[in-house]
Amino acid sequence: MFQLKRDILYHPIRGRVVYDAIVAALSYALVEGLIFVAGHVPPHPHEWFIYAGLIVGINFGFGVYGRYKVSSTMTKTALLSASVILASVTLLILDIPAWQLTATSLYTVLLLVLPRWFLSVSRGQLLSSGAFQLIHDNDPILVVGGGGYIGTHVVEQLLKTNNRVRVFDTFYYGKQVFDEIKSKNLEIVKGDVTDVYILTKALSNIRAVVHLAGIVGDPAAALDDELTRHLNIVTTRMVKESVKGLGIPRLIFSSSCSVYGAADHKVNENSVLNPVSLYAQTKIDAEQEILQDTYDLFHPTVLRFATVFGHSRRMRFDLVANLFTAQAYQNGLVTVKGSGQWRPFIHVSDIARAIVMTLHAPLEKVSRQVFNVGDDRLNTTIGKLAETVKTVVKKSQYGKLVKVTINDEVDDPRNYHVSFDKIQKTLGFRAETTLKTGISEMYQHFLNGDYQKPFTDPLYSNLEMTKLIRKEFHSDAYRKTHFSLLAK
Repeated sequence: MFQLKRDILYHPIRGRVVYDAIVAALSYALVEGLIFVAGHVPPHPHEWFIYAGLIVGINFGFGVYGRYKVSSTMTKTALLSASVILASVTLLILDIPAWQLTATSLYTVLLLVLPRWFLSVSRGQLLSSGAFQLIHDNDPILVVGGGGYIGTHVVEQLLKTNNRVRVFDTFYYGKQVFDEIKSKNLEIVKGDVTDVYILTKALSNIRAVVHLAGIVGDPAAALDDELTRHLNIVTTRMVKESVKGLGIPRLIFSSSCSVYGAADHKVNENSVLNPVSLYAQTKIDAEQEILQDTYDLFHPTVLRFATVFGHSRRMRFDLVANLFTAQAYQNGLVTVKGSGQWRPFIHVSDIARAIVMTLHAPLEKVSRQVFNVGDDRLNTTIGKLAETVKTVVKKSQYGKLVKVTINDEVDDPRNYHVSFDKIQKTLGFRAETTLKTGISEMYQHFLNGDYQKPFTDPLYSNLEMTKLIRKEFHSDAYRKTHFSLLAK
């Protein structure tokens, strides 16, 4: 029961719907109560609920809870007033006196509109008092985790579109990923998200935040429950609260299609989530942490990434398409553990492009929205992926013909076929890089000698690097200076 109340009251739309319905019913009841006291005319409770239902329904029709949710208070006042008038006119067919409906309408409009105006004035006072930082169009965009596999692509694309960019990262893998980027619009801040001082410094004079930091992937997340919850949930909470506190309107959070887990049908953003790993569960928890925040000046967007592949300045070979390509080139043997599972794929540069498109999209299109990021054309099975790699690479570095071995006895519960219609229709996003093209690109980098170490080196693996981070996380020095215990 408590969870049900929380899901309603703390939801940015459900909470308003419930409030508006209660206000409408109480306004009607109040007027009927006064009539009863004055003339002993018995009230009609069923009319209270009809009136409330009409107002909520008309509000939905007018877009009060949808496209006009982030509009001005004046626009909301006009829409709410129109809803009340229309509901009252409709009730005239029940032979309810016009004067009674007029009185009810006045009470309803006052109770619906005054709280919204009060909140609007309060926000204005906060802004004018300097509690919030002023946001300018030329302020930097902060990329948390900007030194990572996806982050480096995001930074590069933002710079190409003439944005100022600030990167906030621990740089466990080193800052050399940006050595080739010479731009006055790039600023680097090294630090941990759970260090409040450095986080606040990184967020200074920022107009939007892209949150990519955290432990990525099932194997790395399964290594240490406490560490995973700390880096995936606690840090997200700290970023969210800091963003709100400084009045930064936009936050893009990187989630994953792994939240769908195992599904025997095509899933979309409204499908029931079925996590089969700790990693997926922490992504769900972090999504809820963000989306259930009801603050009106906070406009988060959740992007659920398909399985990423492709070359990056900070390369990873623990992603299945990248791993298969590395196995083919360095070993001549692609090892498939379960060939029938479906996966959605997306090139890392397309992920970055989707993030940039979301940043530049109108707020009414992306505020508090969840988007699957991928392309239906890149939904495929693991077995077919292996065959594609074999077709592209053909021979290993030693001239050995590439072979594929399949072990279908290995049970991988992750199996999902994802719909990407929403992001295509809302933002016009389509993938530009196919699996074959992305695999060919990685193969060319192998031929060029760009990957100096074996693909099993910790440099290319989130799992191996997480093992090193775990030692630091459980040290006394770390716990004295970070909010680690919040993860318990």
